Amino acid sequence: MKMSKGAAPQKSENEPGQESAVAEPENFTTVVGAGGLFHKQQSGVSAVSYLSAISETFAEIREAGPLLLTSLCLVSALEGADMALLPAVFYALQTDLGLHLNDLATMTLIQGVTSSAVAPFWGIIADRGIMKRKTIIIMGCILQGLVTMMLSVVDQMVGMTLLRALNGALLASLRPVANGVIADVTSEQRRGKVYGFVQLCANVGLMAGGLIGTPLSTQLVWGWQGWRISFIGIGSLSVLVGLFAACTMTEPERENSGKSAKERGALRQELGKLLSYFRMPTFCALIFQGWFGSIPWNAMGYSTLFYQVGGIGDAKAAILAAVGQASGAIGGLLGGLIGDRLSKCCPMHGRPFTAQVSVLCGIPVAYCIFMIEPPEGEAAFYYYMGLTTFMGLTATWCGVGVNLPILTEIVRPEGRSTILAWEAALESTFAAILGNAMVGFLAQNVFGYKIDEAHKDAVSDPESRRALGKALTLTCFTPWLICWLAYTLLHWSYPKDLKRVRDEKMKDRKEARMKKQQEREEAKRAAREAGNAQAHAEASQKDVDMNVDEAGATAGTIISV
Repeated sequence: MKMSKGAAPQKSENEPGQESAVAEPENFTTVVGAGGLFHKQQSGVSAVSYLSAISETFAEIREAGPLLLTSLCLVSALEGADMALLPAVFYALQTDLGLHLNDLATMTLIQGVTSSAVAPFWGIIADRGIMKRKTIIIMGCILQGLVTMMLSVVDQMVGMTLLRALNGALLASLRPVANGVIADVTSEQRRGKVYGFVQLCANVGLMAGGLIGTPLSTQLVWGWQGWRISFIGIGSLSVLVGLFAACTMTEPERENSGKSAKERGALRQELGKLLSYFRMPTFCALIFQGWFGSIPWNAMGYSTLFYQVGGIGDAKAAILAAVGQASGAIGGLLGGLIGDRLSKCCPMHGRPFTAQVSVLCGIPVAYCIFMIEPPEGEAAFYYYMGLTTFMGLTATWCGVGVNLPILTEIVRPEGRSTILAWEAALESTFAAILGNAMVGFLAQNVFGYKIDEAHKDAVSDPESRRALGKALTLTCFTPWLICWLAYTLLHWSYPKDLKRVRDEKMKDRKEARMKKQQEREEAKRAAREAGNAQAHAEASQKDVDMNVDEAGATAGTIISV
């Protein structure tokens, strides 16, 4: 063990895994050992002061390494590409297979419900340690890729629906597990930024899926229909991403990860944990907003079709979809940075305020896109491009800048993947039913969308465009208003839940410290009774070392809270 003295506290920007050259606060001794770098009080300074100094020192250095972040970003991009693929090629499926708008809604609904039903089990498997999170991610990527490639050779609605359901079950393993990994390796002050960067990659995948899939879907490639080539291409990339993760990704260490085989099968315990989540007002508010806030984004899958039936060509429709995803990628990263910044300025209200501003930005823009008649000719393309860009930059802050950081703060580290999986499952089921499915039903059965008249050159058929636009507006406007009200509740619930988590962690730390102290006292007493002076000296030295380790562990608790 090496010891040195220093002066004023300074922050370190070292990467994880590197040694921290940190100057310690005055009247403290820096202790560098197996457990890391800690400050031991010498004289004249309170414990709270030196723990605060340690918190400032360590709060800036927890962030995912480059290889781990690259793997998670590729996984996120893969998920985004798969989400964009079916809406991008559906126009071709209408022509080649005779599918209807309700068929697309049915496939999307079944995939969404299956994904929602399976997602919590992936989270439980990850948090219980039944399977390594790295293994879950690799398996999800490779198997999902194989299923996607199988879609290229299926012509029947039933077969496609079954494969999309299986695809959804496998995709459900990726997002909550990856987000849990990010939360474990990233400090709270940086999570918004990292989540934003990962979301940016998801939007890049969405953009690539739409930009490539839409114009390719109606072409012939080596005698194959283009939409079949699209499925094969995305599936192959999924397999490659899984192999890359297998070669480069490392399993991060976790707190309280040791679980017995008996605990791993405790279904009752997991149900009790879910009920405990519902006792958190913040979790309930986020679930409630998710039910409605996700509906518009699910409905946006029809935006490419909306442009096409409005008379915009396949290539330009794909460009508009790509612009929307690109601006959404930047907007997600921007939302993460804004959420982090406002949470520093106003820890209890910064993130809820970020969400409210973002939601209010999306409502009028959606109305202008889907309800207002665009200008004639080429101007329509630029009209849609401007509005889509603005929406992507401003209406995409909530997920990465608010929801994910808050969810990882209100639970203990060993429950992060589970709560993220439950949140995704509970909100996406509702969104799948009232998003894509509702748009298809309203457009075709209520507002008069006619598939036979909605062709590429649909400038002469504005009725189908208006029917689809009304359905999209209805599924955007009302849900976002309800979502805004739900975020208002966070101004009351979020501070309460944060205080509860802090009190629980401090209580657990105190109990653990008392237990260790009792064990040390018993060890010293046994050594004295045996008259073994050497054992007594070793126990005393262990007592000193344990005090140092406790100081560092307590500092880590303060940082996480």
